[in-house]
Amino acid sequence: MPVAPVKISYVNPIQQWYKSNTPLPQLSKDYGKYDKGMLISISNNQLYHNDIVKDFKELYISFLLALTGKKISKWDLRGINGEWYRDRVKLPSRNNLLNLIANKIPVMLCAVHNYKKDDIRSGGKEYCHTHLYVYNAHHYLPSNPVELADKEDKIERHLARYTNLRKRLQGVTRITPVGHGIHQYTDQVLPLTLYDYLLSPITKPEDNNVINYMANNRHLPSIQYPLTFIYCNKSI
Repeated sequence: MPVAPVKISYVNPIQQWYKSNTPLPQLSKDYGKYDKGMLISISNNQLYHNDIVKDFKELYISFLLALTGKKISKWDLRGINGEWYRDRVKLPSRNNLLNLIANKIPVMLCAVHNYKKDDIRSGGKEYCHTHLYVYNAHHYLPSNPVELADKEDKIERHLARYTNLRKRLQGVTRITPVGHGIHQYTDQVLPLTLYDYLLSPITKPEDNNVINYMANNRHLPSIQYPLTFIYCNKSI
């Protein structure tokens, strides 16, 4: 009788560690406000795609300074740009992403959208605005509601310089939690699922989630901009 082949399985040690050491909450209320991620939307003033993209690393530095109080160098950052006509989202390897998560390093996915043509902010010139998805920021956020509100305000102040406005205006920069309310079932993000979640525009473009929203330049569908993934190369 022929001998049946032996099935060999490989274990990812980082994934095994997470399964052993990270309790999986059963209800959405078990999560903190930003445990599934943070969506930051910036209504830029009279900026085109290229104007916004060139400042992504500086924007990450400003965000990290507001979040942790630590200033890092641009040379400590890694930016991975998606492609225009192929994979518009590119990431580090799955293992590298898990390492970043385990080391509590915030990661940021950056997207650019056009305003509606009839939006006064478009100015008839196809001006753009910014969306950012940040994961792992919750490690540095206070749980006290008043202190958390102060931290959110501090982040908005640090990002105000990227709006291209002379003074800070209310509502130009908006910070919202991901995976809460009506999206509590469509944006179920955990450390072990983050990699696949970020690749949604490639693997599951039909899913109704924040990443697919960011990847879809719905007001000017003839141009679909690539996304940029940014992270810090060293411990924070």
